[in-house]
Amino acid sequence: MPERSPSSNSRILNRQLLGKLKLGVKPKLQWDASYKVVDNSQSNFPKNSQVLEFFRTSLTPEEVWHHLPPELQNSEDFANTLKKSIALRLLKEDFQLPEFDRPIFIVSAPRAGSTLLFETLSQFPDLWTIGRESHDIMEGIPELHPAFRNYISNRLTAADALPHVSLALRDGFVRQLRDRSKTAYINLPVKERPQKIRFLEKTPKNVLRVPFLQAVFPDALFIFLYREPKGNISSMIEGWKAKRFISYPKLPGWQEKNWSFLLIPGWQSLQNCSIAEIAAYQWKMANSCIWDNLQSLPSSCWCLLRYEDLIKEPKKVIGEIREFVGLSWDGKIEEKLSQSLPNSAETISPPSPNKWRKNEREILKILPIVEPTANLIETKLNDFNNIT
Repeated sequence: MPERSPSSNSRILNRQLLGKLKLGVKPKLQWDASYKVVDNSQSNFPKNSQVLEFFRTSLTPEEVWHHLPPELQNSEDFANTLKKSIALRLLKEDFQLPEFDRPIFIVSAPRAGSTLLFETLSQFPDLWTIGRESHDIMEGIPELHPAFRNYISNRLTAADALPHVSLALRDGFVRQLRDRSKTAYINLPVKERPQKIRFLEKTPKNVLRVPFLQAVFPDALFIFLYREPKGNISSMIEGWKAKRFISYPKLPGWQEKNWSFLLIPGWQSLQNCSIAEIAAYQWKMANSCIWDNLQSLPSSCWCLLRYEDLIKEPKKVIGEIREFVGLSWDGKIEEKLSQSLPNSAETISPPSPNKWRKNEREILKILPIVEPTANLIETKLNDFNNIT
């Protein structure tokens, strides 16, 4: 079977992500904002698209209205054409990006509790998020999709942070930003939009992208969430079997067709491995990559915490994170942390300290794969608390 080109894979990815995009921000027409036609979108223009020709340069709807010929000055038709064009992503707002001030990235292996931590931290009044993981934004940029590298892995380095790629990534994030009340950044009146934002993000694939993210966001802060291997790998096994976390359907060269979670370097050698073995190698690669890459950063740029501590003492751990990243505490956070944290939106089955034992036989076999990495990180956790 011939290999797909990067561009064709990007088109396939875009179709697969249409459903997910429905969960994202739906831009509203802002009369005082400037808009510009998206390049190469002419063939998809809706009816009455003559008005869009005026947006070949960046203009506000109000400015365009005054230049329209009389036959096109029907305010309802004009507004509907613009709204439809924005919804179809044929017309997009052309704005100055806000400054990303010390953006915060949660990095962890899949199924390590990052969704729970993300959902909790996203309730801080200072923070903006995109409300979900950023697969569609990141891999919607052709150079960042693994097809661009013949599906070698999800790894990205500082060399991948080309100026136009970095700009596209920041732009993609801003267009999906919302605060804790789900108010979208781009749906605020232009004059009310903050020009400096604190951004929170979590996507497990980013364990392989720390150098890239640090290059795009030089003052980024990283929260390394570590979960011990037995419980973590058991949850990953559960995720593989549930087929809820398929990241690459029909992965070229993968005999099982569907691949779940992050695409690690050397995945091709796992063709004859069990799900438990694959999950073990994913856990090992995720945690070792995070650890190795964070060592090259100043200690003031990252912190390390246990998932188990987050569950046992959420108020204490969240308080330490708040001090580390510099956030404002308010009554809503106090109320949320006055009780046990709820199960995250990605929970498959209720958590339990001994839940891993249903996969005990498989997990005991693969422990030698992960023990060196686990011992290294757990020794550091025992030696010092990196959150200050």
